Amino acid sequence: MYQFSLNDNGFTFKELEKRIYKYACDEACNALKSILESLDEKLLNERDSKVYRNKGRKQTCLRTIMGNVEYSRRIYEFKLEDGKKATKYLLDEYLGMDTIGNVSINLVETILTNVAEVSFRKTSENIKTMCNQYISAQGVWNIVQTLGEKIKELENRKIELNEKGALKGKKEVPVLFQEQDGVWLYLQGKDRPKGKNKKKELKLAVSYTGWTLRPGSKKEYVVVDKTVCASFSNSNYFKKLASATISEKYNVDEIQTRILNGDGARWIKATCEDQDINFQLDLFHVSQAIIRKVSDKRTQKQLLKLFREGKADEGLESIVNMMILTNEEDTAFKKLAELYDYLAHNRDGLIPLN
Repeated sequence: MYQFSLNDNGFTFKELEKRIYKYACDEACNALKSILESLDEKLLNERDSKVYRNKGRKQTCLRTIMGNVEYSRRIYEFKLEDGKKATKYLLDEYLGMDTIGNVSINLVETILTNVAEVSFRKTSENIKTMCNQYISAQGVWNIVQTLGEKIKELENRKIELNEKGALKGKKEVPVLFQEQDGVWLYLQGKDRPKGKNKKKELKLAVSYTGWTLRPGSKKEYVVVDKTVCASFSNSNYFKKLASATISEKYNVDEIQTRILNGDGARWIKATCEDQDINFQLDLFHVSQAIIRKVSDKRTQKQLLKLFREGKADEGLESIVNMMILTNEEDTAFKKLAELYDYLAHNRDGLIPLN
């Protein structure tokens, strides 16, 4: 049991809470060590000794959310189908041990949750406070990079299988809705692009089969059967990744109609070029462009109404008429010209699908 004294200096509830938390974590580490070594002993006794030859114990240290767990486990030698020798840890196989180096998956997930919100340095501080564990900012970065490489390998494999026609999803739907967009993010440290631009575009792709009212709401909707993929890669790679992600889940041969919503960026529209996909300029971006380029509230509403009703030609004509009545030297004229160019360039995406 945890021992304390009334003579302890700085003995506050906050300090007591920290001490008990560390004590509990240390005891949990001891319990985990005992369980792991006990399981390893059982696997030794119950294994097929003709297949798996015991090559002795090896000491290891597993970094967990409770702290470091030092334990020993046996390594076994066995023969592959081609007769070559190989080794494995039966304990790892039995427990489905999924680690990044010697870091447990629970600790990795905690690190990733923090990294998504704060800096590598702050993540290191949070882990020390929450997990009875110390990992430096550089160590946090290394874990993120290692996991990223593993994800990249899986993505490359998925793309390769799709290009060979080996990805055949089981789900069959007549219509598939897709959305793609880019988000510019500031990156930390070594990941930050060189030069003046400190941001990098994260490409996002979402697919879904429809939408329904959010539970408890009369106006808000949520999409149905959502699938998401994201990447910092170039547009050509992302196009392949998005296609493979869909093929992995859906039987694309049975999809009769595919509709892709986007902001009209070249890399998004390129997705439709060699596939039977209908492009639609997302109404959010149409509204955003109008609000940014047209200052008069009443005119904004009139234009929004025309484009939402699919009256693209009337909407474009209205913008031209506004330009005629505006001095070419005015900033307002330049904004209207930019709005017209944007919408005219994406006119094919302004025509509603029947």
